[in-house]
Amino acid sequence: MMLMRRHTSLTKRGANQFIHFINIMTIKTTDLVKLGSVAAEAFDDCDTALQQLNQSFGVPYEAARDNLLRDITLAEQEGMDLTVFSGDFSRFKFPAFNTNIVVRITRVPTPHDKLTKLADKVAKLEKELKLAKTQLKHMSEQLVIAGECDQLTEKITLAFSRMRK
Repeated sequence: MMLMRRHTSLTKRGANQFIHFINIMTIKTTDLVKLGSVAAEAFDDCDTALQQLNQSFGVPYEAARDNLLRDITLAEQEGMDLTVFSGDFSRFKFPAFNTNIVVRITRVPTPHDKLTKLADKVAKLEKELKLAKTQLKHMSEQLVIAGECDQLTEKITLAFSRMRK
C-alpha cells in the first residue's frame, strides 16, 4: 500500500504539487515489462480468437447486413413505406433470434438559398474555430518552451497493435 501526502507550493508558474511518499513502494521497469508481457499475451490470445470468430460469424453477418441494407435502400428509392420496419410493431423484430433490427433513415432537405447561406456561415465559423485551436496549441507550446507554464499529464492510454512481420 502506498501512502502519500500532498504538499502544494506556489511558484511564479502557479500551483505546483509535490508528492512526498511516506512508505515508498517503487514500481520498477522490470515490473512494468512483466505486466506488459502478460497484457501482450492476453491481447494476442484475444485478437487471434476475434479473428477466428470474425471468419466464422462476422463475415457472414456483414454480408447478410450489407445485402439487407442494399435492398432496403432500393425499396425506399422505389417508394416503399419503411415505417413498417420501425416502432413497437416493427416487422424486423425476431424473437426467435432475440434480435431487433433498427432501420434509421437520415434525411436532408432539398437545396434552398436560406440553407445555403447558413451553411456558408457555418463553414466560415468552423474555419475560424480550427484556426483558433491551432493558435491555442501554438501559444501553449510557446509558453512551455519559454518556461512560463508547465505541462501536466492529462491521461495515459495504451494501444495494442500487431507488429509487422
